[in-house]
Parts: sequence; structure tokens; C-alpha cells
Amino acid sequence: MTGADNTFENFSDRCLEDFMPRQEAFKTLYNLESYEEWYYDHGVGAFEFKSHDGRRLYFKYVNIGSYSTKTDTWNWAWANSSTPLHVSRALKKVKQYGESHDFTELTTGLIDGDEYTGWAMTAVAAEVLSAIGGYRAPHEHLFIYFIFTDELTPEQYEALKEKRIECGVHNVGRVAFICQHLNKNTKTGFHEAFESDPSIEPDDDYQAWCDKCEKVRLKENGWNERSMAFAQIKVVCDQCYFEIKERNKKAGKGWRPWLGRH
Repeated sequence: MTGADNTFENFSDRCLEDFMPRQEAFKTLYNLESYEEWYYDHGVGAFEFKSHDGRRLYFKYVNIGSYSTKTDTWNWAWANSSTPLHVSRALKKVKQYGESHDFTELTTGLIDGDEYTGWAMTAVAAEVLSAIGGYRAPHEHLFIYFIFTDELTPEQYEALKEKRIECGVHNVGRVAFICQHLNKNTKTGFHEAFESDPSIEPDDDYQAWCDKCEKVRLKENGWNERSMAFAQIKVVCDQCYFEIKERNKKAGKGWRPWLGRH
């Protein structure tokens, strides 16, 4: 970090200077002005541009935050309880950047601001997360800001939809699989198919089981009809999954997931 970047204002100004030309190039590359409609789906974590002539564009996004014209405040998406974890988890890296450089603007959930603040935070997130572009969506008294991380094919978009589940607590989230004994109220041990991190979106599905299921699995030399019958796998959302993991305060390494993923 250079001497010119020793304040957040200088750093965010530089990010904006770098971001705006890339944003214009992004808009030109995809001819975004030719699409009459747009939609974002927190359930899927995908942004869709739609034209009247049938063309579609899909992008995977990170929800950065929102600016309120009523209160003149900026609210980071990670601090907004209505924002699903899977569309804001990448902001953990931005927050960590703020902690390491003592930028309180990146670590405080709600701050005073204006429309410039929204674009500045978007530019900072785009810098830290290597975004390909961004977008601002109006919604009532809010402007909601996004960065795009990847273009999606229609097939990839449909695959993302299949990985989402409705949750009575968290509204919507990514599918996760756990044994019948895991819950948020008691410590039962926590073993995973792979070491999970809530800030990283994995390719494989989250899968976990308790100490009792691990003993049965080892006795049976892996997942088979008997160990699966004992586990009685159930489906939860990813936010419930990580709350259960946090409750247990430990994670064991499993052999291979029961779904046969490698």
C-alpha cells in the first residue's frame, strides 16, 4: 500500500478511478443498454438481463450493500439481516481488508453516506474481489449495489437454482445435508466431507454428521445402507449448517461424502 493510500478516502478514490473505465468497458462488451429489463434473485445469487427480443444475460453477483435516500446512510450487505449469507459471504474478504488497514468504513455495518458512497464501496469491493463489473438497482427509497464476479451460461444458471432451498428461519439459502442428530441446541460433534468456510462458495454440497454417525461410518468402513439408515440425512440451508457447526466448535474430516462427490 503506497503512501497516497494511507487514508480510506484516498484508497476509495483510487479504486473508483480504476473501476469506472472498467465498468464502461463491461457495459459496452455486453451491450447492457440494449436490455430493457433486469432482475436479481437472492435465492439463486444470479442477476438476469432480459431483452424484448428474447436475449438473456446471467451473472453471478455479490450483494455489496445499499444506500438509503431517507436516512442518507450506507448499509453493508453483511450487516443486513435480510440479505442471505450466500450473496454476501465474499464481503468477508473486504471486511478483513478493512481490519488490516484500519479502514473503519469497511468494518462498520451502517455509516453516514450518499450515492457517491455507494459507488465508492462498490469500487472497493470490485478491487478486492476482482469483479468484472457492477450494477446499481433502485428499490423504493434504496439504491442496491452489486458486483458481478462471473458470467453464467443458462445451464449454469439452472444448476444454481437447483442448489437453493427455502428456509423458515433464513428465508432462502444453499442446500446443505446433515445427519438427523445434528441440531442448533446440543453439541453432538461435527464431521464434514470437506473443511467448509462460510466465506467461500464450494463446488460440492455441504455435508456433515455427528460423532455417533462417525462411529457407525467407521465401523461400516464408509457410507453404506446401514450407516446411511442410521444417519437419516436431512436437508437444511447453509446458514443453518454453519450455525450448527459454530455450536459444536469443532469439525472432523470425513472419508468421502455420501453423495459420491470427489
